Amino acid sequence: MVKVIFKAAVLFLLSFVIVPVSGQTLRDEIRDDIYKAGGVYYHYTCDVPDHASVPQGYEPFYISHYGRHGSRWLAKESDYSDIKEMLDSAAAAGILTPLGEDVYSRVKTIYEDAAGRAGALTPLGVRQHKDIAGRMIDAFPQVFEGEARINASATTYPRCILSMTAFCERLKEENPSLQIEKAADLRTTRILNFFHNEANPEICDDFRKFVQGGQWQEDYRNMAPVYVKTDRLMSSLFTDGGAFAGDRAVDFVHGLYRLAADVQSTELDGKVTLFDVFTLEELYLQVIYDNYYFFVLDGPSAVNKGASAYYARILLEDIISRADEAIGGNGISADLRFGHDSSILPLMTLLQFREFRFDSEETDPALVAENWSLHELTPMAANIQFIFYRPVSSSCTQPAGKGPDSVLVKVMHNEREMHLPVREYSWPYYRWSDVKDFYLSYISSLSYPESGIGD
Repeated sequence: MVKVIFKAAVLFLLSFVIVPVSGQTLRDEIRDDIYKAGGVYYHYTCDVPDHASVPQGYEPFYISHYGRHGSRWLAKESDYSDIKEMLDSAAAAGILTPLGEDVYSRVKTIYEDAAGRAGALTPLGVRQHKDIAGRMIDAFPQVFEGEARINASATTYPRCILSMTAFCERLKEENPSLQIEKAADLRTTRILNFFHNEANPEICDDFRKFVQGGQWQEDYRNMAPVYVKTDRLMSSLFTDGGAFAGDRAVDFVHGLYRLAADVQSTELDGKVTLFDVFTLEELYLQVIYDNYYFFVLDGPSAVNKGASAYYARILLEDIISRADEAIGGNGISADLRFGHDSSILPLMTLLQFREFRFDSEETDPALVAENWSLHELTPMAANIQFIFYRPVSSSCTQPAGKGPDSVLVKVMHNEREMHLPVREYSWPYYRWSDVKDFYLSYISSLSYPESGIGD
């Protein structure tokens, strides 16, 4: 097991203050757009402003990208069957109210739609990646000219492979001459899903215990009654209030919420909904509850003592090294990566976008959700794009210098230009040498906490 100290990185994160990004509260956002109650299941939207003007004398030549898979069905068959079976038993016992009968019918429709598809990419997920690829090639056509060489890689999960395939298909539709090489194996998975036990031998036993059953999970479970309100909903669905009580009621209500959240990912969207059986306050509280789970497990929470960010350095090192190879003339125009929200979240911790400010010591789930909200950070098909620019050799206004120091970069999160914790060249553009030096120095300070993060 690795036993070294997590150093100055946490101190940097602790310097962040809580600053609401949108000006709206999370409750307001959910009221205005019920789909945002989906949290990590929120569908991808693109309503970004126009990109900033490119500095005179520069043009894009290379893109480094990481994208979460697109919209999918819930991860496990039991996510559907557990709720249906509880309603099956209630129907057999004759204790469903008229609303309960109606919800039972809707759940059966959702169950049948998802049968045999748990964890799989939905048609919407395919469309999301095709659309993102289309906007990318439209915005940066110089990167994809002629027989440009593209590397595309995915984890071994089918939803990621199909997301990669959809993205690359759209690029080829726009330019059939592109030379795209695709890969999805344990080597790519080690970089793109660094928490994968089989792919990443660096994962230590202490971290495995933390993920699988650390004390934090018991603490989290004990929070459920505060955020998963059961009494009103259960009495509206069942004539026998004691049919499902205690933990069973919590499991049922939270499971029903997750079914409701994911309908937007499927072709049932607009035909079936479960959001209407919850009040706004009930949805708001369950979003807070789900959100806090991911903050502790994958985010910048002090509970994981920086371990998630420590393992994420593998991905950031890959981004940096491949960019340097492209700048050095290896002939690659884009590196496209397809993985998971569990990788994007700690990557964002490392990148420290100024738009997302938080207190890593915060333990109030409501305050966490206001400033570190999953529907904004990592919706389905969430992505981070590094766009690299170099001087145009034919330009009479060409900036001085042609080497690596003359390369500029901007970074986008979900196609929005972001502020980095680095000296600006002219926002949103930064000198790559400054960006690289900052992040290499930063990740070199990361190490696994010597005392571990287990119980």
